[in-house]
Amino acid sequence: MYLLFDIGGTKTRIALSRDGKSFEEPRIVPTPTKYEEGINTLASIKKELAGDIDIVAAIGSIAASFSNDGSKLTGGGMQIKDWLGKPIKQDIGEVLGCPVHMANDTMMGGLAQSHFGPAQGYKISVYVTVSTGVGGAIIVDGKIDDNTFGFEPGWQIIDAGNALCNGWSEKGYLTDYISGMGIERNKGVNPKDIHDEVFWQTRADFLAMGLHNVTMLWSPAIITVGGSIMKSIDFAYLEKRYRENISKVFPNGQPVLKPAEFGDEMGLYGALAYVKMYGLL
Repeated sequence: MYLLFDIGGTKTRIALSRDGKSFEEPRIVPTPTKYEEGINTLASIKKELAGDIDIVAAIGSIAASFSNDGSKLTGGGMQIKDWLGKPIKQDIGEVLGCPVHMANDTMMGGLAQSHFGPAQGYKISVYVTVSTGVGGAIIVDGKIDDNTFGFEPGWQIIDAGNALCNGWSEKGYLTDYISGMGIERNKGVNPKDIHDEVFWQTRADFLAMGLHNVTMLWSPAIITVGGSIMKSIDFAYLEKRYRENISKVFPNGQPVLKPAEFGDEMGLYGALAYVKMYGLL
């Protein structure tokens, strides 16, 4: 039996997988802001779901950056500030009594798309998320690609000198123009309250530039795009602008572009894929 978890900035989802191929109805709770409470929450829900049955392994994602050895969190939203720098891998292993495997939420999202979603069957796929921030991951042969510092497509520079959207970003980083945090900082309102079609087309224009650069540097066969901000962006318009850019470089063959699947349960599907691909069955 496996315990799957997805610790987000606001909600935590925990589910059991009895066979490593599917998972049961997840428990959903608010993500505790205090680290110790968060660890205890995992332990108590494991007890509720599995009783005294041994867990083979715990596999999960966290909306945060990890240290190079994967043992601690080094960055994340304000909601989990108290979690940073703590020996989270060791502590989860101790309270659950099993090995622990973790990756950030975007990497697990990429696995979900590669194994269960639109990117199935593609050797090289990229998942990009546009939410509070902008993230991405490369999946090669069904596994998270090797990396030294993780993947940070949101921090590519697309507007050097602020020529395209003056005042939005000091350095011209993509995330400043299309992320929920960047939009709210610059517009002064929550992105979900913006209903201006022209505004969202300009955000799609910036995202299309970012996807163009991702294609040039990562050379995927398919890109899937998800995240809360995508609810406000017309995907057909985004693809049109992406194709206009990319066709100048690759006129005869281009990556597939698809909306990501699985919504709020993406991290759990990614954890399930991890079980299979990393030999935990």
